Amino acid sequence: MTDVTKARPSRRERKKHIVRSQIITHAIELFSTQGIDAVTVEQIADAADIGKGTVYNYFQTKEDIVVAFIVDLERQVQTQLEGFISSKRRLDTILADFVLHQFRMKEAHYRFVRVFLAEMFLRTEQFLPYMIEIQKAVDPPLEKLFRNLMDRGVIRADLDLQNIIFTFKTIHLGLTALWAIEGPPFRNAERTVHQGLKMFCEGIQRS
Repeated sequence: MTDVTKARPSRRERKKHIVRSQIITHAIELFSTQGIDAVTVEQIADAADIGKGTVYNYFQTKEDIVVAFIVDLERQVQTQLEGFISSKRRLDTILADFVLHQFRMKEAHYRFVRVFLAEMFLRTEQFLPYMIEIQKAVDPPLEKLFRNLMDRGVIRADLDLQNIIFTFKTIHLGLTALWAIEGPPFRNAERTVHQGLKMFCEGIQRS
């Protein structure tokens, strides 16, 4: 029997990953202090100590960098998804833990979250294509989470799954805005997460 192991990335692939990470890291730092619109690609290149052309080798626009950063965060959240799916705790506690886990993953970047939300609301039409790309990373784990909860009988089977997910995402967006506005130590936001999701779950959980 032959053992199949995952091939180690080549040196070129590792170098590309490092450069990509440097671009994202420095861009997010600049966006956090100056806003997305005000930062130039030249500034990002200078901060990352690379050429402007190198930035364009990885990202066509500044907004593409934002999408890559948020998608990377979502993938980190997904690594813990099975724990939320298999949890035997109350429904409102599961969902509150899920939201608060996301907040903890983003806490080091909360200033950027504030900038991102402001730009998203002020430049909705321009941001719409990028929001669609972000949703492609956000929606599958949410659907998996809620579908599993419904299959386990935790959520009422007579409700439309997509409507539940849309409502949850709407609540989540409002909670994220509150979290970003408040800033550390986020005590009011954490309390509101528990209260808001408890009320939400009263309408969808199985009696």
